[in-house]
Amino acid sequence: MEMKGESVPAAPGPPSQRLLRRCISSFALLSLGYILGAAVIFFDLPGAAFLRRGLQGGAAWYETTRPDAPGDSPASPTVGRIDKPDKTCDGFTLCMYGGGSRATLIDMRGAVVHSWHVPFSQLWAAPPHLKGRINDADVYFNDGHVYPDGDLLAVVEGPINASNPSNGYGLVKLDKDSRVLWKYAEKCHHDVAVGDDGTIYVLTNEIIATVLPGLEYIPTPCMVDFVDVISPDGVRLKRLPILEAIHSSPYAALLAVLDRPRRPSGAAPTVAPFRDDGIRRDVLHTNAVKVLTPALAPKFPWLKAGQLLLSPRQLDAMIVLDPGTGKVVWAARGPWRAQHDPTFLDNGHILLFDNSGAPRGSRVLEFDPKTLAFPWVYPDAAGPHFVSEIRGMSQRLPNGNTLVVNSVGGEALEVTPDRETVWTCSTAPTTLNRARRYTPDRLSFLKGGSRARP
Repeated sequence: MEMKGESVPAAPGPPSQRLLRRCISSFALLSLGYILGAAVIFFDLPGAAFLRRGLQGGAAWYETTRPDAPGDSPASPTVGRIDKPDKTCDGFTLCMYGGGSRATLIDMRGAVVHSWHVPFSQLWAAPPHLKGRINDADVYFNDGHVYPDGDLLAVVEGPINASNPSNGYGLVKLDKDSRVLWKYAEKCHHDVAVGDDGTIYVLTNEIIATVLPGLEYIPTPCMVDFVDVISPDGVRLKRLPILEAIHSSPYAALLAVLDRPRRPSGAAPTVAPFRDDGIRRDVLHTNAVKVLTPALAPKFPWLKAGQLLLSPRQLDAMIVLDPGTGKVVWAARGPWRAQHDPTFLDNGHILLFDNSGAPRGSRVLEFDPKTLAFPWVYPDAAGPHFVSEIRGMSQRLPNGNTLVVNSVGGEALEVTPDRETVWTCSTAPTTLNRARRYTPDRLSFLKGGSRARP
């Protein structure tokens, strides 16, 4: 029976239309939330710090779920896909990959001739420079220096999370039997270098609440880098602030890339993506330190022995820092982007790993700072291409070959000046943090039957 005075409700429509309306409503709410959250972070409105902590936690969770996240180290690296003994520069290759704080030295056949390992919990049961519980399996050696007697200097890194925004977990010196000689409880990261006199230079970082006058456009709190100068027995002698060294130098204009783009008067505000905010808060992300030795100094007459070549990734630049004055005395930008591992060469050039400057992938550039030319590039237009968005390194070997490390691809390859591949080593699918070749004469502790190519 029809009831007078009451309206009949409209038919709700088919199920497909109701589902579509729900999807559109959900998408609209998520989009609005994204825009509002991005605006809060971009303009540093109340609640910005809370959102950043949440994003950091999410990023940390994502890193731990990636297939190449640190864990138990796999089997020894695989050598042999390409191996041309008559063309290689034979030696022992130091490989750092996987988790668990270990380093492996292999011969040209891939056999392990020596290794070092120490659980992080044995270094610091309660680390004074870190927060929260640290899982041994998640901590790894990112770079190292092997001494002739078998001692190993290793940069210790670990996961980034809300408690520990830096991946720097410390520096340790082990003897050849992995006994701890000394340890350095600072946020050491990426790279370490040893001068001819035994002085150690390591990258560190810390969170600061304020920046130098003139750099107020950098959001705070932010993370900035230093070079810690350490004695051979592990005592800090000096701390060199890299941001200050650039800002007070004639190369201060390099920092302009960190500035937030200005909008024309009357234009609508532009909301920066979350990634931009994160990059600008890790201000420099310096990833390499190299010492200009007295032997190489004459090849670089505008520099002095003992000065340091650094790689601030966020600036797409190389700089040279004088540890005596604390000032930047030289800098260069070029076609490279997000570069790693610049190294002085004995011909007066600089070798660097260019992560993102090439349109088809990563590459190695040999740069002439006098002519601004690139006498050698690997790969060339016809060569095999690879992509390593992070890490990566290169080493010029005594016979003129170059060792190239495709970190993300888990591969090291030795190539000739003509770009012929003559040796390969794989840790795939595990990321290869570093690989460095030592000629047999530099490792006197390998006695008896140990040979580079048995």
